[in-house]
Amino acid sequence: MKKDKSPKNYLTWVFTDHYFNNGRGIGKFIGMLYGIFQAIYVPPIVLEEYYGGWIPIWPVIGTFIAVYGFLIGITLQPYGIYRKLKRMDWWNREFKR
Repeated sequence: MKKDKSPKNYLTWVFTDHYFNNGRGIGKFIGMLYGIFQAIYVPPIVLEEYYGGWIPIWPVIGTFIAVYGFLIGITLQPYGIYRKLKRMDWWNREFKR
């Protein structure tokens, strides 16, 4: 019987093989940290401008969609890749030579 080579779970895969195995993954990890920072830093500033009467509601809604949409997208994108790899049984494939 062959040994199962698949990672134990999603978090093991994402932090070992996906994020820190190549330059593109490190960029995604830095982007995710940037998205978390923006989700904490931006809303109070935008809401302060809105409450002060300086901007209408549409830019506020757009800002929230952009900030949280970016964060959700960059966080869930690796999960979509992991699901497809798991479905294909990527780690246990056999090469034909």
